[in-house]
Amino acid sequence: MSEKPRILQISTGGTIAMARDKDGVLSPLKTAEELFDLVPEVSDFAEVNMLNLTENDSANLAPPFWTLLSQTIVNNYDKYEGFVITHGTDTMSYTAAALSFFFQELDKPIVLTGSQIATGMIGSDGKRNLVNSFRVASSNLAEVVVVFGSKIIRGVRARKISAFSLEAFESINEAPLGEIGLTLRISRNRARRRSGRKLLYLPNLEPRVALVTMYPGFSKEFLQAAVDLHKGLVILGYGTGNIPVIPDNYLINVIKKATQRKIPVIIGTQCVLGATKLSLYKVGKSVLDAKAIPSMDMTPETALVKLMWILGQTQDVNQVSSMMMKSYAGELSNEIEV
Repeated sequence: MSEKPRILQISTGGTIAMARDKDGVLSPLKTAEELFDLVPEVSDFAEVNMLNLTENDSANLAPPFWTLLSQTIVNNYDKYEGFVITHGTDTMSYTAAALSFFFQELDKPIVLTGSQIATGMIGSDGKRNLVNSFRVASSNLAEVVVVFGSKIIRGVRARKISAFSLEAFESINEAPLGEIGLTLRISRNRARRRSGRKLLYLPNLEPRVALVTMYPGFSKEFLQAAVDLHKGLVILGYGTGNIPVIPDNYLINVIKKATQRKIPVIIGTQCVLGATKLSLYKVGKSVLDAKAIPSMDMTPETALVKLMWILGQTQDVNQVSSMMMKSYAGELSNEIEV
């Protein structure tokens, strides 16, 4: 029989890493070992080591954490066949996107998971998600994924869509890479598998990127302030990416001045499903004429993190535009119209 795969479990906090203490109060588990002790069956198919990186609510996690986490993985990359990261649900999509861009030519699974209900509480989904994450991390998948409920979701496609359901995450604009039932079912055609690739680690980021959502009566002064304070901007427009042009192109002019200053402006959509198509309406074409860049069918979280990552590689606006429209980790669908 072959040896069990070696998996590193990295604990970062979140609901999954909480349990009731002797007084009945929810509090963080003291060590990653305590969390792993709740799933002894994993030892039947994997050899697991644990690392307690942080104990944070994911709302407190920011770009420096992504770098710390990714460097921890790099430091241990050659020692393990896979990684399981326990993480709070609120910002898991951002972390998954960051790792997806940092690790080019990835050749083993990096799995993020969490829970809606604290481990140890009645009805908790934590144990199930954790066991399933180790199952996926022991497979021949070679991607950053979110494992939650019954779904295996590509990291750049994962989005938290429910604060209530135990199936809290969905795969946006793409079917999940797989599902978990009695066995693991992973897409044969779409999921990347181990093939002996050599890891290319590109962790540089420009964190001064803003994400703003358009709404009726949106102020040009607010948009101008966002431009002045940041090196890049992601704007979520209406529908297919529409931005108001009345009165007097008041927002379009701010966008045009930003792009003239070599500050990239990405236009996305507030819709959960679908893609930008800025050439469809005048209110969208005006944005294209102002040299804004469509996000196509990327999630808002992925578009934001991708722009941060690209600006960490280059400040050349032409290269930024080209890179935003290239798929690095499966974040863009084929045949999307601008």
